[in-house]
Amino acid sequence: MPPKASLTKELIAETAYSILRSKGYEKLNARYLASELGVSTMPLFHYYENMDEIKKAAVQKGVEAYTRYMQKGMEDPLPFKGAGRAYIKFAKEEPELFKMFFMTADENIVGLPDKDPNAATVGYITTEIMNGNKDNGSRIFKNMWLITHGIATLEATGKMSFSDEELSRILSETFMGLKKQIMEENLYE
Repeated sequence: MPPKASLTKELIAETAYSILRSKGYEKLNARYLASELGVSTMPLFHYYENMDEIKKAAVQKGVEAYTRYMQKGMEDPLPFKGAGRAYIKFAKEEPELFKMFFMTADENIVGLPDKDPNAATVGYITTEIMNGNKDNGSRIFKNMWLITHGIATLEATGKMSFSDEELSRILSETFMGLKKQIMEENLYE
């Protein structure tokens, strides 16, 4: 039998993060975490003052994972579309994290700010798409977010699943329709 890995602060945080990803925030407690690590609860608090600190460290790992998804999405040749697709991909591949960040009103969950840390960048991209018009960019952003969040929620809950081709088509058609509508309205102002 291989020797047991020694307990470290990082191992505790990684295991707590693994529980968040697989079981959800509500399942992360000291007993379950200690059981997963093969220790009693006492050693956990040698490294962390309390369970809230452990949860915060685990949630921060989730925030970092989400940010990686979004940054990769914004590297797409169409960064706004890439961001939307990344948000949906995160929901599909990390449903428990997505539900925790974007589908709960639990004020005790610490980690993700009230506003998505990527929103400012995406907002800037939409303003540029709309020829520097911040109001029009904001309108595109909000409407597209509603569509994207709806699809992501369906993916995270397993209610529906979309192929990459379907997602690409839906996002493109919605975006182009909104942009056309806004541009036509601007002609008559």
